[in-house]
Amino acid sequence: MEHQEVMECHLNIDSRKIKRSFIFSLICIVFLSSSLFALSKPIVLEEKIKAHKEVLFPLDLKKDSYIIGGFTLSAKVDRIELLDNKKHFVRRLDQPNKLQSRLIFVTNESGKYYINLKNKSKDNIFKLSIDKILPVKFKENKKVEIISEIIKKEKKNLLTNKDTNEFWEKIRKLGTPLVEPINENESILTFLYQGAKHNVRLFGGPTHEHVYFDRLENSDIWFKSFVVKNGIRMSYQIAPDVPIIDGTSREKRMAILATSQMDPLNKHPYKMAKDLKLDKYMTNSTFEIKNKEYKDWGVKSNSPKGSLYNYKIKSEILNNTRNISIYKPKGFNPKKEYKLLFVFDGVEYQVKVDTPTILDNLIYKNKIKPTIAIFIDNPTRNSRAEELPSNKKFADFMAKELLPFVEQKTNMKFKAKNTILTGSSYGGLASAFVAFTYPQYFGNVLSQSGSFWKDSNNDPEPEWLTRQIAKSKKKDIRFYLNAGVYETGYFSIDILESNRHLRTVLESKGYDFIYKEFQNGHDYYAWKVNLADGLMSLAKD
Repeated sequence: MEHQEVMECHLNIDSRKIKRSFIFSLICIVFLSSSLFALSKPIVLEEKIKAHKEVLFPLDLKKDSYIIGGFTLSAKVDRIELLDNKKHFVRRLDQPNKLQSRLIFVTNESGKYYINLKNKSKDNIFKLSIDKILPVKFKENKKVEIISEIIKKEKKNLLTNKDTNEFWEKIRKLGTPLVEPINENESILTFLYQGAKHNVRLFGGPTHEHVYFDRLENSDIWFKSFVVKNGIRMSYQIAPDVPIIDGTSREKRMAILATSQMDPLNKHPYKMAKDLKLDKYMTNSTFEIKNKEYKDWGVKSNSPKGSLYNYKIKSEILNNTRNISIYKPKGFNPKKEYKLLFVFDGVEYQVKVDTPTILDNLIYKNKIKPTIAIFIDNPTRNSRAEELPSNKKFADFMAKELLPFVEQKTNMKFKAKNTILTGSSYGGLASAFVAFTYPQYFGNVLSQSGSFWKDSNNDPEPEWLTRQIAKSKKKDIRFYLNAGVYETGYFSIDILESNRHLRTVLESKGYDFIYKEFQNGHDYYAWKVNLADGLMSLAKD
């Protein structure tokens, strides 16, 4: 349905809606039809959308425009898509089950584009913000030494035969990234992309940088090779023709999101717990070079399945409302003793990390004690960065509001020794801080890639929590910490360095702790395996 048709629907309701919809449509025409590359200030458009309606918002844009913005919703939608001038699908814009998302994309052609919103069964308020429209440039690559024997061989072939069809046919059969063993401990890993015009970058993989691929002899072969240790497990995307823009260092770094997508030559897309019908821009590719150190417990099996119950909890302390989900294992009986697991970033740990399935399998195989899990959502995208990094009010919420809420819903009381806090990145930091603040309620910390480099609001010096632990008396808390060997190099004190430092402090203070390093980066695909390892360490007795 065209946006004009939606306006005409409003015309049949009342004059106030006529005026509002007409003004909104004029704003769309004046702003969204402009092809200016720079905005003096962000433009915010707000529209009420009836249930089951489909709305098109037009944008008239120049080729090689870089769009930065975001949107919020008051209720869930079926989907929000970007369409081209023929109204053909370009990419999905919304994140399933979330009420807000950033907006980043680049245009390949001049002309009209559309943001297409398909509403569900509730009336909705759609608020769209276009923050910047910038012209883009492209960076060409410098040649480097070739370490892959496969690429060396193809370079030699190109001297006499410029046709690469046979090479690409072989690669499609093998799948990417290519793995060439060096010895029993190491391999050469090579990522490939066919046919970019300007450049190709790697988003994820065995580096903290968004490294550029190299082009082989001006052919359509783009590649990047790494020497890695076996046991590596990662997800990644490939970004062809990433725009170079003027802006802050963060804005320049985030420009990769405009084109990053699943690797078309990879045979192992990231499988979510639910089929969310994601497009190539929202899907990661995965790879692993297996060793005997880990097992993926997140594979669905014939294990008896637990049940999930969804609630909303209003916090007087934080002045907000959030969704939580409570997992109860099969055969739940409130008269028995259970472990209690609090999981930060609750949506991600049900979808990207299929924690309910991991618990089903571990409980069934007697690898852990029967466990109840509480999945804690973030009220907004911004609230995560406010609440999780060493926030006393959030710790108060956990101890004084959420824990009593869970005890009431389960009709149980829990001992601190049976309670585990877990999360990754800021979630790992929050797990440690909340337990450190309230050890009488939360006796175990399972931190994955915890952001222990972080300062606090009142103290700009890094590693604030580690310094508090170092100068305080030992508390009755057990720790399981893990970090990836590739989580280093972005900050002067990064994930890896700060976790190693915390390990040393815990050891000097006499804490009961386990510390492990894995061949991975900052990555849910790795955390879904490492979570089970931590649970088997903290919830087995």
